[in-house]
Amino acid sequence: MGKSTFLPIGDGLLRSTILTVALMVVYAVIMTFSELSPQANSLFFLATTILSIMYGTIYSVRKINKKGWLIGIIVAALYMLIIYVLSIVAGNSPIIEVTRLIRFLLALGVGALSGMLGINLS
Repeated sequence: MGKSTFLPIGDGLLRSTILTVALMVVYAVIMTFSELSPQANSLFFLATTILSIMYGTIYSVRKINKKGWLIGIIVAALYMLIIYVLSIVAGNSPIIEVTRLIRFLLALGVGALSGMLGINLS
């Protein structure tokens, strides 16, 4: 991975983070007018994570145009690291539980598959 590879990865990561923030703002507005169950919250956070990783990965891979699965895994891992750090800053426990590990592995899988999809869209 050369020097020109890191900038599109950073752009994709930034775009995925912006998408996450935008979706969370929409969800916050929805939550002010209605009360949703904890299962709905969990499902929304999972869907937001998947959509954000897919968007960031496909953007990065279309700019780089090679090694889609690897770029996807890198974007997904960095995205999940950012979410984990922000979660700790927000006051959540730093302990890595089984659910966090499963979400991380799911994110890596989504990143790899999105990277393959991004290569084929180019």
